[in-house]
Amino acid sequence: MRCENAGATESSEDYLEAILVIRAERGFCRNADIAERLGVTRPSVTKALANLSSQSLVEVIDRDVRLARRGLEIAQTTFEKHEFFRRLLCDAGVDGRTASEEACRLEHCISDPSFRRLADHLAGLRGRTKMGE
Repeated sequence: MRCENAGATESSEDYLEAILVIRAERGFCRNADIAERLGVTRPSVTKALANLSSQSLVEVIDRDVRLARRGLEIAQTTFEKHEFFRRLLCDAGVDGRTASEEACRLEHCISDPSFRRLADHLAGLRGRTKMGE
């Protein structure tokens, strides 16, 4: 099943999220870092980055891959969804590796409005539970 949100493909979201995480960890991001993180070849990364660059989602400056404003927005939203579903699955007793793998699939298939409603709903339920209701 292929899922797309806001015109970004699942693959694009994975690349943008990887760039976000790598830059947060290292302060910079190279093609080789992306290839290693996603388990793909460097030529695949080069092709994907050319596509993302043509959509004005990333830019490569002196081999440093950077997120453009729209790419950053997509990456942050994708990462937020991933972490939400990973935590939810871990809280339900799913082991960390499986939770992360399944969160990666879930993050792509839920629309932003539905995700926001679900996150707000569960936050409200957790708030009531903590207050003893």
